[in-house]
Amino acid sequence: MARGSRFADHVRAPLRGLALAGVALLGPPLLVVMFVGAHAGLPSPAFFVEQGRRLPALARRLAARWGGVEIASPYRPAPAPPVRDPDGWYRDGDALFRSAFLPAYLARLRWVAGDPATARDLAWMVLNPLAGGVLAGLAPALVGGGLAALWLHRPAGAAAALLGLALGPRMLRLHARWTRVLLAPPARRAPGRLARAARSGAVAGARLCGSVVLAGVATVFAVAQLVAVGLMPVRLWPETVLGSRRFVSWRRARIREWTGVRIAEPYRPEPPLPDPEPDGSYRLGWGLVGTVHRTRAAALRARRFEWLVRDGASWRDLAWLCLEVPVAVVLFAGPAVLIAGGLAGLCWLWVWAEALGFLTGLAWSPDDLLHAAVPALSGVPAPVAGSVAAALGMAVAPALLRCHALLSRALLGPTRAALLTSRVDTLTSSRAQIRDAQAAELRRIERDLHDGAQARWVALGMTLGAVEELIDRDPEAAKAMVAGAKDMSVTALGELRELVRGIHPPVLADRGLADAVRTLVMDAPLEAEVRVLLPGRVAAPIEAAVYFAVSELLTNAAKHAAASRVLVELRHADGVLTVTVADDGRGGAVAGRGGGLHGIRRRLGGFDGTLTLSSPPGGPTVATLEVPCGLSSPRTSTSSGKGSSTS
Repeated sequence: MARGSRFADHVRAPLRGLALAGVALLGPPLLVVMFVGAHAGLPSPAFFVEQGRRLPALARRLAARWGGVEIASPYRPAPAPPVRDPDGWYRDGDALFRSAFLPAYLARLRWVAGDPATARDLAWMVLNPLAGGVLAGLAPALVGGGLAALWLHRPAGAAAALLGLALGPRMLRLHARWTRVLLAPPARRAPGRLARAARSGAVAGARLCGSVVLAGVATVFAVAQLVAVGLMPVRLWPETVLGSRRFVSWRRARIREWTGVRIAEPYRPEPPLPDPEPDGSYRLGWGLVGTVHRTRAAALRARRFEWLVRDGASWRDLAWLCLEVPVAVVLFAGPAVLIAGGLAGLCWLWVWAEALGFLTGLAWSPDDLLHAAVPALSGVPAPVAGSVAAALGMAVAPALLRCHALLSRALLGPTRAALLTSRVDTLTSSRAQIRDAQAAELRRIERDLHDGAQARWVALGMTLGAVEELIDRDPEAAKAMVAGAKDMSVTALGELRELVRGIHPPVLADRGLADAVRTLVMDAPLEAEVRVLLPGRVAAPIEAAVYFAVSELLTNAAKHAAASRVLVELRHADGVLTVTVADDGRGGAVAGRGGGLHGIRRRLGGFDGTLTLSSPPGGPTVATLEVPCGLSSPRTSTSSGKGSSTS
């Protein structure tokens, strides 16, 4: 029975190989259809990519059935349909839509474009006829050629046919392994140095080309401000300045994300309106004289105009907006031309020209344009020249982006006077917040003592008074009341200890911040690791603030983020205590007003500390606390996991 089954496999293998060769030949025509349909844009590029996935899916199934190689599907899950908000809008990031069509269109487009399996499918369609098609078609070619050669040379034809039958199953397995190379999910491994360099260069090149476009947008904002100053400065100019500030603030964030150069916000806070006069008018000081405004809207426009005119950051923003195009021309024009011209003008255009030449017979090629523009490159194919030009532009892009960031910081960053003013305002505000927090904490302690421990001690005193009256005439009842009083004293003592622990944990005072955080981690209902690099101890108020901040973050990770693991890292360098709490939860945390994260910011603000939160939807969440402070009493650096400690 086994021999019959094995013989049948050898007989069926050439037919299966012929079918796989046909599947391989379908790849290039399907790729052309997807290419043309995706550029058409309708119904959607994602539609053609999704339909094109049917061919790789068929190849995976046949590889498992005929080649004995299981290949899992590598695609990311499709995005869920958009959900309407309670107010009737569909949300896509910060954009709102009345219809669900556009959010669904954009979500599926990002899905297929961001899935690495899409690029592997396209590469498989190009390479499979040359590799998989040859492997699959070898056995049927030998069998078919051998049967055809029987009329000319019977021994040679029979030998070729038998060889094809013998190699059939082995070639099917080789074809299945080749299919797994591109169509299987990639193994999780760190990219090599060359891959990291290529990826960083490509990202920097895309950002450089985007910066050229954003320079044109900056010019639009600059022109709008200049026109507003000439037409209606009091009415139009403040609105254009505020619109420009949103764009400039967004550019600051992008510069920091792209280059790591941090540019602080230099703007002064908007001053409030004064209280109206008894007659309902508003009096504002402007220069050497005052102005009277009959309506609140007029007073608000005048106060906003005065605020923006006197804020030097408004004029520095305008100067930066005006200089963006000249700076982009000097720094970005050349590399952008190399990248865009090399990839789009030569490589992409060459693909289109070759495809149209294949379909229509036209003989034009971008090679002619390249050799006419640069005679020195005569004989160099356009895709080669385009790839080299794009690689050169990408190589210099990171340095040029950083140079632009440093120039932008010189104009957009706050001056020394603005930094001092902002620091004074921040410290004044944080001092007021600390006073309010201390007053609220004292009221809480008073309430807890009054309603908890004090009430129990009063009840204890009354119980002991009753015992004193009963001890002579009813000793048994007195003993029972004494036992109840004992339990009551134990409960009151426990409440006092909890109250003291909430004010300042004993472990924090006795053993310091590192051991106190380890205690928190041991009590946390999730796997946690603590890494400590503190050569000394910080001031007690800072230890308490950081301790309660870490406690709040651990609670959020377990309760709201549904995390399973968390990492807490404490280190001190360059006069700054840095605490990082990272979890693998679902993310989406926001430091909204009134929440626990906002309370952490208020607590740290009293010590000039900051909370930086990174919590994209889907996680992970990384909260970084930074508090400037000094150290004392050197200690040994330690690192531990949950339930263990080394030093």
